[in-house]
Amino acid sequence: MSGLKLSTEEQVARVVFDRPSTLNALSPRLLSDLIETCADLQKSDSVRVVVFQGAGECFSAGADLPAFLTLLTGADAHEAADLGRRATNAIAELPQITMAAIRGHCVGGGLVLAGACDIRVAADDARFMIPELDAGIPLAWGGMKHLIGLVGSTLAADLVLSCRPFGPDEALRGGLISRIVSVDRFEEEVATLVAAITRKPLSVLRATKRQLIAIGAGTFDAREDAAALLAALKDPEAQAVGQKYLKKRLHKG
Repeated sequence: MSGLKLSTEEQVARVVFDRPSTLNALSPRLLSDLIETCADLQKSDSVRVVVFQGAGECFSAGADLPAFLTLLTGADAHEAADLGRRATNAIAELPQITMAAIRGHCVGGGLVLAGACDIRVAADDARFMIPELDAGIPLAWGGMKHLIGLVGSTLAADLVLSCRPFGPDEALRGGLISRIVSVDRFEEEVATLVAAITRKPLSVLRATKRQLIAIGAGTFDAREDAAALLAALKDPEAQAVGQKYLKKRLHKG
C-alpha cells in the first residue's frame, strides 16, 4: 500500500495514514487503498474495533491537492472528485466500531474521515480546521452531512464558512469529539478505551453498530430493537458476559 498501513492484533485493526512528510495528506492512491482496506475489513468477524490514526504527531492535513489536480482535469475527473466520498462511506459503513485517534492537525478531508467514525478521541495538541472555502472549493466527500450530524447546522455552517482553526476544547463542547487526553497519556487512553470495547460481545457490538448506521441514514426503526435483544439473549458469548455482570452486581449488593 502507498501511504496506508494496516495492522491487526487481538480483535483490533489499526489503519494508519502514513505520509508524515506531507502531514499525512490524503492522496488519490491512499484513498483508493483505504476503500480496498475497508472492503476487506467488512468481511472480518474477528475484528471488533478499527482505529484510524496518522503516523507521528499528526492525524491528517487533508486532501493532497497537488496530487489531485491532474486527475481533476483529466478524463476521469468525476471519479477522482468522488473518491473521498467513497472512502468516507467505506469507513461509515464498516460493521466494526470505528475510532479516530486524533493528534495534531486534523484538517479538511482528514476531519471528514474522522467524522465518519463512531468515536473521536483527541489529544490536547489536536488542531482542527475546514479550509476548503478559503482554497476556492466547497466542502465535499459528504463532509457537510457528517459534520451537521455531529455538531448541528449552526456550528457546522460557522466552521465551514469561516474556515477558522479551532482547538480540542471547542471540538469537545460542540460534540465533534468525546474526550480530550493529554499527549503523554494519549496512546494509553486510546488502548484502554479500545480494550473496553473489545470485551463486549461481538453480536451486541454489531447490533449497536447497525443502530448507529441506521440512525445516521435516517432509517432507524425502534421496533427492530426487540429482535436484537432476543438475539443477544440466545448468543452464548452475550449470555456469558451477562451472567458475569449479574454475579458482580449481586455480589456488590
